Amino acid sequence: GGELVLETLVIDGPAGQTLLPEDRYGQMRNVWFIPSCATLVTWLRRCGYQNIRLIDVAATTVAEQRATAWMRFQSLADFLDPDNPALTREGLPAPKRALFLAESP
Repeated sequence: GGELVLETLVIDGPAGQTLLPEDRYGQMRNVWFIPSCATLVTWLRRCGYQNIRLIDVAATTVAEQRATAWMRFQSLADFLDPDNPALTREGLPAPKRALFLAESP
């Protein structure tokens, strides 16, 4: 067996809770659903993973995802609600990511 290292977007909430953006999330077209950490643990168990560990949960900040000389395009600050940075421009919870480790059977 191997080890899974998974870093992904998550939301706050109980097992079974998943955010399904209608269109975009933080202007990203490739986000189809965002589970709570407890939901993701359930999904990993159902896929047969064992010894599932949540290592870290952290908000994605504008300090780490920003425009630079190498990346001059819009960045996270452009995709957050200017009146409430806890929300995206779409009115959804701002990005938060989690890091999980798990062992394959």
